[in-house]
This record gives sequence, C-alpha cells and structure tokens, in this order.
Amino acid sequence: MSKKSILLFVYNLFILSVFSQAKLLVDFQQKGASISPSMYGIFFEEINHSGDGALYAELIQNRGFEEHVLISGCEYRDGFAYAPQSPNYISGNISNWKHPWDIEKLKYTAWKLDDLLGDASCDIVSDAPLHAATPHSMKISINNVYTDGFIKLINEGYWGVPVRKNEKYNLRFFLRASQDYKGGVVARIVSSDNKVLAEKRFNVECKEGWNEYVGVLRAKDTDFKGSFELCFDAPGTVWVDYVSLFPEKTFNCRENGLRADVAQKLADLKPAFIRWPGGCIVEGATIENRVKWKETLGDPMTRKGEWDLWNYRTTMGFGYHEFLQYCEDIGADAMFVANVGLSCRFRNGDYVDESQLTVYIQDICDAIDYAVGDASTEWGLKRIQAGHKKTFPLKYVELGNENWGVHYATIYNRFYKELKSRYPQIIFISTIGFGDDEDRIDKTDMIDPHWYVNADFFYKNTRLFDTKKRGKYKVYVGEYACNQGVGSGTLEAALSEAAFMMGMERNSDLVTMTSYAPLIENSNRRDWSTNMIWVNNEKVVGRSSYYVQQMFSLNRPDVNLKTELISFADTLSERVQAIGGYDYRSKEIVIKVLNGTGQELSLNIELNACKVSGKGRVITLSAASDKLENSFDYPELIVPIQTISKSFSNNFLQIFKPYSFTILRVKAKNIDV
Repeated sequence: MSKKSILLFVYNLFILSVFSQAKLLVDFQQKGASISPSMYGIFFEEINHSGDGALYAELIQNRGFEEHVLISGCEYRDGFAYAPQSPNYISGNISNWKHPWDIEKLKYTAWKLDDLLGDASCDIVSDAPLHAATPHSMKISINNVYTDGFIKLINEGYWGVPVRKNEKYNLRFFLRASQDYKGGVVARIVSSDNKVLAEKRFNVECKEGWNEYVGVLRAKDTDFKGSFELCFDAPGTVWVDYVSLFPEKTFNCRENGLRADVAQKLADLKPAFIRWPGGCIVEGATIENRVKWKETLGDPMTRKGEWDLWNYRTTMGFGYHEFLQYCEDIGADAMFVANVGLSCRFRNGDYVDESQLTVYIQDICDAIDYAVGDASTEWGLKRIQAGHKKTFPLKYVELGNENWGVHYATIYNRFYKELKSRYPQIIFISTIGFGDDEDRIDKTDMIDPHWYVNADFFYKNTRLFDTKKRGKYKVYVGEYACNQGVGSGTLEAALSEAAFMMGMERNSDLVTMTSYAPLIENSNRRDWSTNMIWVNNEKVVGRSSYYVQQMFSLNRPDVNLKTELISFADTLSERVQAIGGYDYRSKEIVIKVLNGTGQELSLNIELNACKVSGKGRVITLSAASDKLENSFDYPELIVPIQTISKSFSNNFLQIFKPYSFTILRVKAKNIDV
C-alpha cells in the first residue's frame, strides 16, 4: 500500500469516527430478487390535452369542425348530453349521468371569421359531407370583398399556432366552392402582432365536389402564439373542411407524427414499455364513448375522433398505429389497454349484455393481430398494407381500466381464458387491485393496483409490498403519484415517490412493472392536479418527478443486494431510505439513498465481500427546499447533477444533501463474478 493510500485510509477512519451517525451495509453475499428490465415504463392517456396540443404535432384545433358532435351513446336535451338510463355495473343503480352541452359555442371552437364590415357570414353545416368521419364543414357566404383585404377564416390553434424561423410546415385542407366564386384562397401563418410569417396562394377550382389542397409554408420568423388564416378574396360561397398544419420536423420525421421535443422528452426516460390509450377514456363516459382502436387507423381525415371524457374532443391522430410505431422507434414494448364491455363506473357505468362479449373479445384479437399477426390474419395483413411488414413490439394487453367488482371478475375470467389460449405469448393484465375481489379471479398474469395519495402515505408505505403474497401473479403498478395534500406538485412529492419506488424495486420478485400517471399536461389545460411533464407551445419541462423516474430507469440494477440502514443515535426518519443492487454489465454497485429531511445525512457505507474501485459516479437530485419545483421560467431548477468520486472503498463516508435523492455507482467486482 502506498503512503498516499495509507494517509487516505487513516483520514477516512478519522472522519467516520467523528462524524458518522448511521451505517449503510450492502452485502454481496446476500442477493435478493432480480429486477426486471420491464420495471420502469410510461403511461399515456389523452388528458390535459396531452396528445392533441402536446405530443401529437397537429397545430390546428378542431380541424374537422366536429367539436360540437354529441358524446356517443348520449341524447341531447335542454343543454345537456344525457347518458342512457342503464344500470351501473357496480351499484346496479341508474346513474343519471349528464354533461353540459353548448352546441353553438362548441361549433366554433378555435375558429372565427374576420369580417369587420359585416359582408360575410359563416355556419357549420352538414350538407354534402367530405367523408363520413367528418360530416360537418364550415360554410362561408361572402357578399363583398373590399380592395384592401380578404375575408379571413382564422384558427387560433392550441393556445396559439407556434412556428420557428425558417422551419417548414405541411398544409392540407379541403374546399368546395359555388360556381360564382371567382377568387382564390391564401393560406397564412400570422404572428401575434399581426405580421405575415408565411403564406401561399391557391387557385380555387369551382367544379362540383370537394378538392384537396396541399402545400408547404416556411416561417419567416419565430412566434409561439400566432394564428392560421384562410383568406378569401372574392364574393361567393365556399365550404372548408379538414384543415391540417404539421411541422415538417416531427419525431423521426414521421408523417402524421409527434412533436419532436415532447416525444424526445419521453424517449429520454428510456421507458421499457408504453401503455396506451388510457386510463378512463378506454371505458368512456358511456360504452359507446369508449376508444375504438380501429377508428384510429388510416388517413387522419377519415378518423372519426370522439369526445374525451376529460371534456374535449380528441382527433385520435395519435392512434393505435402511431402508438405502436413510437414504441418501435424508441425501443419500448407496447401495452394495449382494451375495453371489456364496461364504461367508466364513475360516470355512467353502463355495460353490454353477456351475449355481446364475443364481439369485444374478437376486437382484442384483431388488435393483437394488427400488431403481431402475419399476412394470414385479416388485421396483420392490414398492418402490412399500411406499410409496416415487420411486427410491432406488442407484449402486454390490459383488460379494462380500473374495473373491479363481481361483474368485472366474471368477465375477466372469460376474456383471459379465451385470449390466453389464442395468444400465450401475450401477458394479460387484470385491473383488480389488492383486496379488490382478488379471489374471484381464476387466473391472471398480472394485477394493476393504483395509488394517488399524499407524500406521507408514500413515506409510510415503503414496506407495503414486503408481506404481499407471492406466486399467484406479478404486479404492475400502472398509476401512482403524489398528487394530494402534503407535498403535491413539489420536490417533496418527487422524493416521496422515490421512497415508494425503492419499496417496489426491493420487491421486484413481485412488482415487475411500474408507470407514473398522468404523463403530460398542456399548461393551458389542467384536468388532473399533478402531472409529470408540462408543455406549452415553446417549451417542455420535466418536473422533479420526471427526473426521479429517469434516475430509476437509467440506473436499474440487475439484482437487489441485501441493504441495511443502521442508526447509532436516534431512530432514522422514515424519510431516509436506501437500497442497493448490482449491475452485471457495467460491474457496478448501484446504491440509491433518499434523504427527505432538511438535515444533511452522513452515512458510513460498508460494502461487504467485493473488490471496490476508488473511482465512481455520484448522481444527485436536490434543492434548497422540498417546496420548490421546476417551472417554464426555471426548467432546470431541480435536475440531476453528476460528479465523479475518487473516495469509494469497502468502507467510506458519504454526505447526502438535505432534500435529496442520490445514486452512487461504484465500480466493484463481486467475489463470485
């Protein structure tokens, strides 16, 4: 041993004897459960305009003029959409669910006609529809156009139409015109201070029927709150339908693709899987309002769309094919969530008769075939005809969403038996949680309990999975977040989630999959109190919870190691947690330490039965207060900071900041490796 090494050893002993108040033992000789590569994924649901207006790159809102179309399965009476008078599948009672419905207001969502002199009018009409999926169009009657301008049909987009200087935008729209219309149409992107940023003129064909117009607009400048205009320069009547504007630079340059920065933010989580399409929208407010995946395929113009029970209409532009394609693009497995003949129990809760369930089972079979079937299957062939010969990475199917009770259990047993026999390679997931009629389920591959709670709950329940029964199924914690009361929306929330995640990772023989929820929020539309990623037209911001998720995902060991915290003074706070594991590929010990207290934490870390390199990495997420959070003004206030340590050994002192989550990656060779 060199003189320098001896001095360092003596110094470390001195520091440990003076300052150490607690010890962390990590024992290579006592390995725990293997940690599944599927452990950390993401869950997408169309909520908070997370798809339309965020992940999905379309810039025009209400592009098909269908926003006012009534909720499927409902009737309109006296300003309300009324659900059918059907028994709720849980209570057996009639729910009498209804929703306010202002048809005239909804018709013109995001659209207006600029006609200061009153020489034009507009209306939403349904004569001579473009397509069955978009039966309504905007009729514009123009009496006169003055020499100084146009009659303008303006779309405000999703809280503005954002464009960047010199970037290209792909335009597509449909027109039909009366024989007396002798003008053209100019498509424009206009800045928030009324400057024309891009424009293109089209000659209007006055022949019978609809005509499609496509073009490319290049922005002269950047503006995140602009608008889009179709400008008409002659008297007559024109009808407009399906107006679409897409950035040319979508994620992976996919047509009908995803907003590049938002999609990349998700990809940076390195998710093992993606769950789609929900969430409550899988069930729908009524059974007819459920997501119908077949209606999300093909040309976006031919997609019907549907009122989303978070109270806006979704285009379904980010449909089943796009979801599967995105999974493939970022190397994630796909989880499809299927309706099993039940609507949301918290809304109407209606359900189909048992004799109709065969249709729903077949619909799931078709979805599986579309993803993984070959040309001998009807829907596998449709995928191939859609230009994707290779199968998609569909691995999981969840049967229902947050359904439970006797009726659901009976349905699940039938669905599982029939589907598993046909697709033994697919992992089928039940929505039954702990204590929710588990004994009524004959067999399942996984169950899916959810937790939306406060920070105190997560800190107090890090041992929740320790005593759960093993052997009957694995657990997928499909939705969880600190979004109630104490800590909600702050670093405190993120740290409490980290504590809970430690409990799941330590019990990885039981819990093999997890996903935080909800995923994305457009900052102009909050339907759920706390969400992982905030989006506006200019920026994408990961909350501190985002970085906790990323740290776990990027630092997943292969196997747990026995880890023990020992206090030499008072009992350690429940807000101090630690777990250890080993990464065989990188030959590193991975130690996760949570200090949710306001005090600095000193730990004497003892690594048993391994040869340790002195050099390694320290990754720390922390802030001066656990009441802080990232924002659009300060998007990197709380982000992981990586440093290199040269003081690791079999026995070393590590200081952990107040309000911190820290990962130590220590190069080490286990004696049996």
